[in-house]
Amino acid sequence: MKKLIVFLLATLMIYSCDSPKKALQRGSYEQACILAIKKLQKKPADVENAEIFTVAYQKANQADMDRIEYLKLSGEQTSWDEIHKLYTKLDRRQKLAETILPLRAGGKTVNFEHINYNEKIIEAKNSAADFHYNKGLDLLNGTKDEARLAFNHLEQARSYSSNYPDIEQKIKEAKEKGTTTVFVSSLNKTYAQLSPEFMGNLVDFGMNELDDNWTRYFNSPVKQQFDYNIFISITSIYVSPNDIKESKEIVKKEVRDGWEYEYDAKGNVKKDSVGNDLKKPKYKTISCTVTSKIQKKFSTLKAAVEIQDNNTQRIVGSTPIEAKYEFEFISAFANGDLNALDEETKKTIGQTPVSFPADIDMINYAGDDLKIKIIAAIKRNKNLIK
Repeated sequence: MKKLIVFLLATLMIYSCDSPKKALQRGSYEQACILAIKKLQKKPADVENAEIFTVAYQKANQADMDRIEYLKLSGEQTSWDEIHKLYTKLDRRQKLAETILPLRAGGKTVNFEHINYNEKIIEAKNSAADFHYNKGLDLLNGTKDEARLAFNHLEQARSYSSNYPDIEQKIKEAKEKGTTTVFVSSLNKTYAQLSPEFMGNLVDFGMNELDDNWTRYFNSPVKQQFDYNIFISITSIYVSPNDIKESKEIVKKEVRDGWEYEYDAKGNVKKDSVGNDLKKPKYKTISCTVTSKIQKKFSTLKAAVEIQDNNTQRIVGSTPIEAKYEFEFISAFANGDLNALDEETKKTIGQTPVSFPADIDMINYAGDDLKIKIIAAIKRNKNLIK
């Protein structure tokens, strides 16, 4: 009953802008029933809506029964889903009608015969379950796409009935057969010596970030054969030489230095309206000489994300990517008034040059950026994996 009330309230909200009469006139019998029920719950003696409901209820039932008869005569096993839905709808409509019966319509009391739909609903549900179960078994030994269809049929069968003892195992089997597996690995196609740790780190990220409903990604060879391979091929490595540039700059700045009197053209001190001497700010120029050393170094890694279909051994997609890491350090000393400098420059004063990162560290730092771009490239090309 609780589900029935929730359904009724939701349906009433949908139809709240319509009227029972208009719905009946355009042949929307289900809608006319719902709207009439709403009116009759508020005003049970509403004769007009009682008559509308009586007509709409009978016509809606007849339309559903006619459709059920047609589907049964067709003999199509695929029809059992719809037949089950129609019997369920008839039963639900009857329960809703019983919340307002009996009615006064056409000068007499209206009370519809109660029909027990339970047997018909169970028959349709079991027939639908058998259809989906058997269809799932038929498709289970077919192609990967058919295995995915088998999974859907078997899950539908389980939603109808739990009377199949092997259904959980069959659903699991369909899931495994219908899932595309992808192995992600890294290759060094340069002359540089890259450690196994570095190469492994490039593909050491959560594969579940890439997984979806019918595709699973792996970065370790957990099985003999994968449907696809994704090769992360390092094609170029460059680390720049250590670069130091020295510069000297004199920085000047106007700062306030007390005040002074204002004078007129005759050399007399100016006065305000009440006779006070006028004053103005006084400024002076300060300066500071800054000697800076700028240390720079950068590294770049170029790679290609290649997707291979192992059924055809063809590369179906290749995406070039590039990563870069830049090192920069500024050290400086000053001679003069530090107040002439901005805050950023002041931070560099007193700092001494540091050791440049080793080449291998520069490569590792660029590798961290490359990993991020590898993940993004794989995500952009997931449509190539079927």
